[in-house]
Amino acid sequence: MIIMTVLVKVKPDKREEFLQAIRSLHGEEDDEKGFNKSTLFQEMDDPAGFRLIQEWEIQSELETYLSEEKFRVLLGALKILCEKSEIRYSRKAESPALTNVILLQAESQ
Repeated sequence: MIIMTVLVKVKPDKREEFLQAIRSLHGEEDDEKGFNKSTLFQEMDDPAGFRLIQEWEIQSELETYLSEEKFRVLLGALKILCEKSEIRYSRKAESPALTNVILLQAESQ
């Protein structure tokens, strides 16, 4: 499984617009082949900090999504509404216990 994590710091006056943009794009991924789920988290210590995490079954299916208009719309929203953004890709471990260890290590860095 491939995990795409989008880390953002939203401009202070653009928070509601950012949330609206994410909501509008949220249902569109459901139609994508190989898409599992998408989850948005807000950072506890920073109301402008968010993590959008998407899970994909196969890398080639994620790559197809990355070449589509839907993804370009997301990138455009990030460029306009965020002070900074970063996209990371990783593989999810097969063992649930190992997955938890990997996530804890990544968050502590």
